[in-house]
Amino acid sequence: MLPATRVTSQQPRLSPVSTERVAEAPRPLPAPVDTFVAPTAPLGTEATRPADGLLAYPELSAGQRSLLGAGGEARWPQLTTKERGVFLMLTERLEANGFNLEGMSLQGGADGIHGTQTRFELIFDLPSAAKLKAQLDAKVADGSFFSETPKAYFHKEFAQSGARENREKYTMQLGFGSGGAFVDMDRYNPRTSTSNWVKHWGEILTPGNMDPVKVAKEIGTPIFSQL
Repeated sequence: MLPATRVTSQQPRLSPVSTERVAEAPRPLPAPVDTFVAPTAPLGTEATRPADGLLAYPELSAGQRSLLGAGGEARWPQLTTKERGVFLMLTERLEANGFNLEGMSLQGGADGIHGTQTRFELIFDLPSAAKLKAQLDAKVADGSFFSETPKAYFHKEFAQSGARENREKYTMQLGFGSGGAFVDMDRYNPRTSTSNWVKHWGEILTPGNMDPVKVAKEIGTPIFSQL
């Protein structure tokens, strides 16, 4: 009879656990607003590049086409370069800030675009103003906009409530009232510094000198045709 063999259970030897804290990899910062490219509609074979180089109608997003209304395709090439530039500049910036413009309308379609020597704005009809306001409230809550009621002297029908984009230059302003809603842009944000406050009042006293095409090039807003 063979002697009994003693069986021993050997536990694997574990390496000592390090107590040092492993540094987490830095999280990527969100892309700047001005680098956002709004989605564009599929191009049709009939699309041609406009002479001034701005987006052609088939290149507009669904939300942009919604704002122009049923007759928007026919009206688009009839608008002046400044009118189309104002529309593109403001709508691209709204969409870049996360606003969904689908299902909204400008007051009178393309007639709601005010791109003249004294105006740089869009006018939304009352039902669309309510939709815009609901989205804006969330933007105020997250800090990308701050509450600022427009002055009735300059915006008589839109002075019930409003907000301004939280950036130093080329800041959008939105206002709401019995006339629906307006969206415009100021070169200087009067809330960011005393210098900008003075410059802002200077542009109020000398309106009409902001060129949307130059602004788009300066801050990289995609309003130019890829055709």
